[in-house]
This record gives sequence, C-alpha cells and structure tokens, in this order.
Amino acid sequence: MFISAVSTLALYCSRCGNIELHNVSRFALNNSRRQLACSCGQVQGAIASAGRHQYLLDIPCVVCETNHLIFLDSQLFRQPKASKIYCSQANLELGFIGSPAAIDEIIARHKQEVASITSEMAEQSDDQGIENSQILLEILNKIHDIAEQGGVYCCCGNADVEAEVLVDAIELSCSQCNGRLVIPAKDEHDLARVSVMGIIELTPLRRTSRK
Repeated sequence: MFISAVSTLALYCSRCGNIELHNVSRFALNNSRRQLACSCGQVQGAIASAGRHQYLLDIPCVVCETNHLIFLDSQLFRQPKASKIYCSQANLELGFIGSPAAIDEIIARHKQEVASITSEMAEQSDDQGIENSQILLEILNKIHDIAEQGGVYCCCGNADVEAEVLVDAIELSCSQCNGRLVIPAKDEHDLARVSVMGIIELTPLRRTSRK
C-alpha cells in the first residue's frame, strides 16, 4: 500500500489575509529547517525536524506579538483529514495541516463562505461591502467554535442562539426572549478580543412596565 509522505500546511498570512499553501515532505525535513513564506513576501514561520516522530513549527502570532513553537506529530503527515493549528494562549486559528485533498476541501469551503457573506451583504445594500471579509469570517468561525463547546447562550437559559452577519459586526439573538448581542468584526483588534473569549452570554431585553 502506498502512503504519501507529503502533507500540506495552510497558514493564514498576517499581511495579506490570504491562506498560503506549503507542501511539506516529512522525509525532506530530516535534519533540515525550511522557511515558510507567503506569496506576498511575508515570512510565515519555519518548520524543522524535532526528532524521529515530531516536527517543530516556529510561527509568529499577531495576537501575542511573539513566535509560538508548536510540535507536530508525524501522524499528522499521514492522516487523510486536516487538523487545525492554534495559538495556545489565545486559541486563535493559525492554519491547518493535512493531506492535499483535505486542505483543498477546506479552501473550497472557505471560498464558498466568503462568497456567501459577500452576496448577503450585497443584497442588504448595493453601496456597502465587506472591507475585510477574512476578519469577519474568522470571527464567525470562532463564535461557531465557542458555540460547539456550549459557550454561547442567553441569560434566560436558552442556548438556541441565532447569528446574523452585518457589514462590520455579527449580531447574536435569542429565539426565546429576543435578547441580543452585537459583536464588532472590523479589524484585528476585534478578532483578538473574540479569540480570548471562552463564553458569549446574551442579555435578555428588559421590558418596561406601564401603569
């Protein structure tokens, strides 16, 4: 049985915001260090062998403003699925590693989501657009990850929360009490703020009593 020795590293670029693909062979990395650079010229990090069954990814993080050293097990080079690479401090998604086919599937899904967001915004207004759809999409993905872990809910006790994409924000609403929370999604600062969130709690709308 033939097992491919080549995997793909897909890393978000902190300069242009695109996802850059790097094909990496675990055999070619033995006793060597390879620099990883985006097509825009931004250095995204470096990867090197760190023993028989591990590889060391040295990657800068715009949130922590430092370099993270991430150990990658050799099993990641052989699995057909893709695994996410995170900043351990802010739980920020930095990229993916997996088979070329798995990475291609993620990139295709990413493009569809961006196109869907752009189309939705175009329907809302012809003269409004998304200046940074990458930031908006990453924040939306982060909110989704928090929700999957049960961290998105309303004070009224309801966990059925809906998300609506706005021009430069994401509005969360409770289907039970109409509670709402608007999360800004304009720039890297908004992304950094959401990245350190463990929970997102909506506040029910207050009802004024009439005499």
